[in-house]
Amino acid sequence: MADGETAMQSDKIGGVLRGAREAANATLDDISALLKIRSDHLEALENDDFERLPGSVYAIGFIRTYATHLGLNAGELIERYKAAIAVPHLEDQGPNPQTEIEPIPGAVKIAIGVGAVFVVYILWLLAGGAGDDDKNSRFAENKPETVQEAPVNAPVEKPVPRQEPPSPSQTKAEVQATSTPPADAAAETDAGVSGDKVVAVDVTEIAPLPEVTADIAMVEIRAARRTWMRIESAEGRVLFSSIIRQGEGFTLDEQSYTLATRDAGALEFFVNDATVGSVGRRGQILTARKIERASILAKSR
Repeated sequence: MADGETAMQSDKIGGVLRGAREAANATLDDISALLKIRSDHLEALENDDFERLPGSVYAIGFIRTYATHLGLNAGELIERYKAAIAVPHLEDQGPNPQTEIEPIPGAVKIAIGVGAVFVVYILWLLAGGAGDDDKNSRFAENKPETVQEAPVNAPVEKPVPRQEPPSPSQTKAEVQATSTPPADAAAETDAGVSGDKVVAVDVTEIAPLPEVTADIAMVEIRAARRTWMRIESAEGRVLFSSIIRQGEGFTLDEQSYTLATRDAGALEFFVNDATVGSVGRRGQILTARKIERASILAKSR
């Protein structure tokens, strides 16, 4: 039996590795750079301080690589290691320590988890919230009906009696007598006109129609194409939050609102069914746009 093998049987694992390294006139840093194993792990092997190693599988891989590099019997040293830590059935195969993998710290795992939750939340917001597509809480179908009142001073149209055509047996004088208006409806003969009488017509003054005021004007936001929209009241109460489709709308009864949408160019302002311009540019994202009913009415004038 060779002298090296005799020394391996009598010495511990660490003494065998250290002796072979010193005989090769190499330092721990030199071996670490060549084998890609941390120097503190090599030092733990040479001191038989196996508790400083990441685990038994890694320790076996370190011993195999280190012993093979120094020209020692790696299998003999691995058997000694198993006997020393009382693991008789430990698998010999482990990861290649040429590229040592450090365990991921707990703080990094927490940061990755928080980042994943944040990304999921952002995607949920962009989707408009769960179930928003099924909500139709308030649309333009609930428009109040406008009742147009008749003018107070409008003239009352009097029915005009229909005159029967003269029969062939009537004379011309009888026809003229029938068509002549009664005396109480005739006016006095004008001095500058011929003797024909002019019937006076009592014309009642017609009052102008009242203008549509700001209180009864219909102000809406309508969708020119499908998009997502959220409207809050001035107090922060959510009035609408859903997908709005082409032709659908929301009636602005209050004076002030806050608007959010993913496509401002897809929304238009309407006053009494007449468009007065779009909310913004195509594809423009709004998160808290203040809209005033009075400003929209001013655009229609």
